[in-house]
Amino acid sequence: MINTETLQRGYKELKNQLETHEKQWHKKEIRKTINKVAGGVLVYELIMFLIIIVDIIRRILPFFFGNNELDIDSAIDNIVNKAMYSGTSSIIAVFIGMIFLVFYFRKCDYRNLIFRSQEKMTGISFLILLTIFMSAQAVFSIAGAGIEAGLNRFGFSILSEIESAASNSTTVSMFLYASFIGPIAEEIVFRGFVMRGFQKYGTYYAIFMSAVIFGAFHGNLIQSIFATLVGFVLGYAAMKYSIKWSILLHIINNFIFGDLLSYLTANLNDTMQSMVIYAIEGVFFAGTIAIIIMKRNEMKEFIKNKKVEKGLLRLTFTSIWLLIFLAFQIFMGITGIEKLSG
Repeated sequence: MINTETLQRGYKELKNQLETHEKQWHKKEIRKTINKVAGGVLVYELIMFLIIIVDIIRRILPFFFGNNELDIDSAIDNIVNKAMYSGTSSIIAVFIGMIFLVFYFRKCDYRNLIFRSQEKMTGISFLILLTIFMSAQAVFSIAGAGIEAGLNRFGFSILSEIESAASNSTTVSMFLYASFIGPIAEEIVFRGFVMRGFQKYGTYYAIFMSAVIFGAFHGNLIQSIFATLVGFVLGYAAMKYSIKWSILLHIINNFIFGDLLSYLTANLNDTMQSMVIYAIEGVFFAGTIAIIIMKRNEMKEFIKNKKVEKGLLRLTFTSIWLLIFLAFQIFMGITGIEKLSG
């Protein structure tokens, strides 16, 4: 006869085997989700690159087949610059990329989650989110200056990347893309497909991952810092309230504090422009410090209770397609570092 102790031992062994199997199954499921989301974003970005490259080739071909006596190098540089500052190809690329993502995630129930409203947004809550969001501009300025100074000591510069990140629209198509179409598309991609794709593993894990991937997506070492920081605010706004609020915050940043502010200060000299921008950044940064001081106890409690499991993060950052995506973005960022002349 089999005694009770033997039965209990057998039961425990079977239970451990089932738990181990279940744990391994969850790991495979998590990796599958992470790779699917990261792979989708990477293909979306490659589609955007491809469309812009096709546009550049389209502009260059007439030059080669025409009877041009201009300097080839300078002419090509001029054509590439025009293509890069034209928003037409970016708008086309976004629409094609969005069609791809809708098809790519067609079996996922993201559409209902993306546009679902949660709590009602109040004026005070929006003002707090906007203040914290815009204070990241001050961090961007400080980080940019610090990294540039550090690189200069070793004979390198990242100034072109800083200028690129802070540049304004020079064409109507780029204005429409940078101020409206781009923000809407990015929110649907990152606070929609990406964040909602990770939500089943935890709300704050989803916000964290969407911010990291959003920041890396920019492929600009300086801009990625800013994008990651604001990604947390945008993710929180979309998750707690609705994606329409993260879209509004994004448009306010790109349109009002981007193109519109530059237009309004265009007649000022460089010194006055800088003073106006630094003053606005200072006001928002001071406002954020005040908010942190007033709500420090709530924030401590929030951070304490909303930690992401280390095991989940370890599993996340060892997923092959996420590593490929991040490696590609780091490579793009490094290419923006230039050697100082002279």
